[in-house]
Amino acid sequence: MNTSRRLILPASAFALALVATPVNPDILNSTAALAASVSVSSESHSASGQGGAQSDSHSSASATGAGASAAADGSASAHTEPANNLVKGVADSAVSTHAGATGGTDATTGEDTTDASTADGDTAAQIASVGPHPGVIGALSADVDLETAGAGAAANGSASANAARLTDASTTSANLIGSSSGDGEAHGLAAALAESSTFPEETSTGSFSRARSFIGLSTSGGGTIGGTASADTSSGPTTSTGSDGEVSASSSANADVSAKSVGDGTASATVDIIVDSDGSVDTAARTAEASTRADGSSEATNDGAGTDASASGTGNAAVEAGIDNETASSSASVSPSTSVSTP
Repeated sequence: MNTSRRLILPASAFALALVATPVNPDILNSTAALAASVSVSSESHSASGQGGAQSDSHSSASATGAGASAAADGSASAHTEPANNLVKGVADSAVSTHAGATGGTDATTGEDTTDASTADGDTAAQIASVGPHPGVIGALSADVDLETAGAGAAANGSASANAARLTDASTTSANLIGSSSGDGEAHGLAAALAESSTFPEETSTGSFSRARSFIGLSTSGGGTIGGTASADTSSGPTTSTGSDGEVSASSSANADVSAKSVGDGTASATVDIIVDSDGSVDTAARTAEASTRADGSSEATNDGAGTDASASGTGNAAVEAGIDNETASSSASVSPSTSVSTP
């Protein structure tokens, strides 16, 4: 559903200042005319559907002359709950903006002075329940962009998304909360993706899991933003039985990131975990094979006072295959972790 609002309010006020001249009553009183004017505008929109929620708002205010003041406020929010036979999720976005201004006069010249401010915000959350193969449970993203200018400007925004696969315990989530005031900006993106699949055959089986999370933030002036992203998935155990052999394989992976940025700063973090296991039996040769792989990386960077970022993940893979008196087993694991911070 879309909502919109536009408000334009011109106004004027006049004052007469009479200065009496008691020394000579024949001299006419002198008159000085002062004028004040204000203008404000605000627009807000929101939309939801197809796995996404988006909100944006704009406010501006201007005031000229003594006694003039102006204020404009806007807000929008959106919510959606996508679901199919594989995934169920929730996506939310919200934003609010404020612009304020107070006019005045120059102390030296007496001329009118103008004060102005603007605030803009855009937030979005998206869930994509499709991917390169059915094991993808949802690529989630949360996006926040806030910009303000002028002493009387302020903007606040948030975006979040989470999804769960109905057939197992795999989950993903991403969220951001930010604000900006005065001359400032706050920008952020958080995303997560979880994949898992099994590959059972008559005399072999395999299990694959991947978890990826990312967050990237930047701020300037009066901006601040923080958030997290996580992915958790597992596959198996899956078992395939031949005429007289057996194979079982399983895998799991999780990835978690968080970051914060304030003032003139940046922060980012990423984790990528990939694990798989494969096993088989040869009913003719009467042999068994098992293999596993676990790869993982994490990275965190930051710049500026008050910024921090962290990234961590784990991955585990295991498989066992057996036929007659021969048994083969294999396991692998990874657990990368890193963090940075600046006081």
